[in-house]
Amino acid sequence: MSSIDSLQQLAGLIALAFLRYVPAVVLPGFSPLRWAPAMVRITLALGLAWLTVLAMPASAPGFAIRGVEAWIVAALAELSIGMVFGLVVMVPQAALHSAGWLIDIQAGLGAATLFNPGAEGDPQSLLGTALMLLATVLFFTLDLHLELYRGLVGSMQVLPIGGHEARLDMEAFFGLLGSSFLFALMIAAPVLLGLFAVDVGVAYATRSMPQANVYFLALPVKVLVAVLLLVATLRYVPNLMMRLYHDAFSRVPAMLGG
Repeated sequence: MSSIDSLQQLAGLIALAFLRYVPAVVLPGFSPLRWAPAMVRITLALGLAWLTVLAMPASAPGFAIRGVEAWIVAALAELSIGMVFGLVVMVPQAALHSAGWLIDIQAGLGAATLFNPGAEGDPQSLLGTALMLLATVLFFTLDLHLELYRGLVGSMQVLPIGGHEARLDMEAFFGLLGSSFLFALMIAAPVLLGLFAVDVGVAYATRSMPQANVYFLALPVKVLVAVLLLVATLRYVPNLMMRLYHDAFSRVPAMLGG
């Protein structure tokens, strides 16, 4: 093989490795680095791709790729593998946002979106956003980002670049959805149960004083109770979030058909 062909194959392999890292590193919706500038994320993905290709043996399957169609198939395969690693970050984040949204509805904070001029018809969850920000901080504090990138690098050994061996399992994906939302509900459960107790008291007060607008009188109390209960449960949140992400990471082999 001539030096020009070797350079072309090397550039192709770097591009394929880059595509595997793109969902979990570059795309804001999937990456835990969504707060970082786009140039930083792209540079990190390119650096990881370069180091990955340098660590590959010369007899790697990617060197045997020939033809435009084969490169397209290989690119789609790499993107699908990277998307799986991106989903194990996005789905837990979405589950935490949904749990916060349930707390908002129960506490009456959902009405706050009516007075938010920046919402523009897109309702936001106040406590859901707070939980997502907390999850982002804990993701890096608990070194979960290292486990994510370690798994991406390790996937190169099991599913070599250009190997076309990934088989996505939808049943495992739905298992990820169920377990993630279950763990998120465990985080929100104490707050929801406390607010349910407040609702029972408000219902009793409404029956006792039908002439009073108890709902608006109790709304500040429910917001205060929600915030206090959420603060009281913060000591258990890191352990639950670690279990949430570890469970998501453990489902990657099954989602890839392993």
